[in-house]
Amino acid sequence: MTKSRLEAFTDGVVAIVLTILVLDITIPDDPSLQTLWDLRNTFLAYAISFIFVAVIWVTHHRVFQMTTKIDYSVVWANIFWLFWLTLCPAVTSWVGRNPDAFWPEFSYLVVYTMWSFSFGILSKRIIKANDPNSHVARVLTRDKRSRLSLGISLILLVAVFFWPLAGLLGRFLVSGLWIVSYRKADYYYHKLFGGVHTDIPQDGT
Repeated sequence: MTKSRLEAFTDGVVAIVLTILVLDITIPDDPSLQTLWDLRNTFLAYAISFIFVAVIWVTHHRVFQMTTKIDYSVVWANIFWLFWLTLCPAVTSWVGRNPDAFWPEFSYLVVYTMWSFSFGILSKRIIKANDPNSHVARVLTRDKRSRLSLGISLILLVAVFFWPLAGLLGRFLVSGLWIVSYRKADYYYHKLFGGVHTDIPQDGT
């Protein structure tokens, strides 16, 4: 399978998921501000999920822009990542209707945590499929965000036992980690935690 075909397939799935997300917002028949206010939790869940899906899709695009080779381990890792993505509308709908309930928030967090975890697996398979000295291998090896976001997610899994809304708001925080490019993320990481920073070329990162 070619890289372009896998990217096209992924783009199609992402587009469908984003469409399904918005379909859960039912426009009320009563033309009043109160009915819109009643939808606030549903819209909040939709907005946070949309932002996260969009941010990770852009990151996926950046990674594959740098990637020169893929094999079937990359294909299957990508499909595993998409599996968790397709569950996002279901848990988003559930948590939007029950933002203060434990199980919807816990389920929401588990799905998005597994999605982050599966993206880490995809990154490792891409590193293995490409030359160790290739641009994509060097960039992904240096990036610490997968571990950091997974660590935050594990903390949030504990936090929802005490404050269920932490799951939804925590995912918004994780989204912020992935907005910046790989080059800027590497710069900020070394600025915060020290170490020698070597600039990453801007092409595709």
